[in-house]
Amino acid sequence: MSDVRSDSYWVDEFQVTQADLDRIETHIRQTVQAHDLTALARRVIRGRLRHGPESGAPAQPAWAEDPSVRLWDPAGEWEEGDHVIVARRVPKTQVFEALVGEITVVEHQLVRVLLDGLDQPVAYRRAAPGSEEAHRWHAKVREVVAEKQRAPELEDQVEAILLTHGERVVSQLLDALRADDRFVRLAGHWFLCDLAVPSTEEQLTSLAWAMVPLE
Repeated sequence: MSDVRSDSYWVDEFQVTQADLDRIETHIRQTVQAHDLTALARRVIRGRLRHGPESGAPAQPAWAEDPSVRLWDPAGEWEEGDHVIVARRVPKTQVFEALVGEITVVEHQLVRVLLDGLDQPVAYRRAAPGSEEAHRWHAKVREVVAEKQRAPELEDQVEAILLTHGERVVSQLLDALRADDRFVRLAGHWFLCDLAVPSTEEQLTSLAWAMVPLE
């Protein structure tokens, strides 16, 4: 197997394994907390960097060719509900972090993304393919990745991999969590089905009445 710090490992060899999901299950049970996709993806990447390649069975027999999570591109084609990975500058700092998010609104000039860990969607301006604005965004992301790859800290290496190979890593993780009946998504976070509190009859009745006027 390739060195986990090489691009070839993440491009050609990385797979989310059943052991990854087992460890996520254990982590949720220990913390008794729901965790967002960004945190879980960082956990998987961090484990590979610390312990090397995972040789266990893949979580799924085959992976979809098209990624279910894509790196944000202002010149890309986007729809509501798409999952993206964005290099976001931490407010009042010059530090960038990689966050997974879900697109909530697509407008002519703006796309609004609800990023993990934030309460309100963030607006990103769209750009025409090949435009100066698109080139600036791509150049900035490359600069951020280069800085994090040079940094000695483990967490910077994790962020660099999220921004370079996140489409493969996070897409596989999202697809595996969706397909595994141990996990349930609650308000953008992943939890265990057997730990989730079942809805009461009153809650279900209220929900049913609220859905009556909807198409």
